[in-house]
Amino acid sequence: MMNPKNKSYSTKLRAKTSETIAFEALSSKIGDWWGDQDRAVQHLGDVFKMSWGEPWYQFKVVEYVLGKKITWECIDSKQIIGDLDGVEKEWVGTQLKWTINKLNDGEIEIQFRHEGLVPDFICYDFCSNTWDRFIEFNLKKYLEKT
Repeated sequence: MMNPKNKSYSTKLRAKTSETIAFEALSSKIGDWWGDQDRAVQHLGDVFKMSWGEPWYQFKVVEYVLGKKITWECIDSKQIIGDLDGVEKEWVGTQLKWTINKLNDGEIEIQFRHEGLVPDFICYDFCSNTWDRFIEFNLKKYLEKT
């Protein structure tokens, strides 16, 4: 049994959309629902940066299965969260794993696991709550209007 303190953040999202639109939202159109994306992701090995003014994260695509799965590995960051010290590089080495499953009636499910974002991280509470908001509201709204 896994020690709960080492458990990585994960969540699921259901939306009325296609696998194609969902995959685009997690590759070429991340900036439409998450932050400022410096370049579209189109291939395995692509490197891209997401930013929100001064804070930013740089990712490398380490898994790319068109319409089904994409994994981004955080390779550098300048994470800034209010008065939390020691968080600037906390995401470096973590992987953001997205899996898209087709359901019935034009609905998909996205399974998300931020492998390495664990309760021992200084930013865990802030980051997990922020992921909840971005995935359950921003991403879902984006998927269902597209």
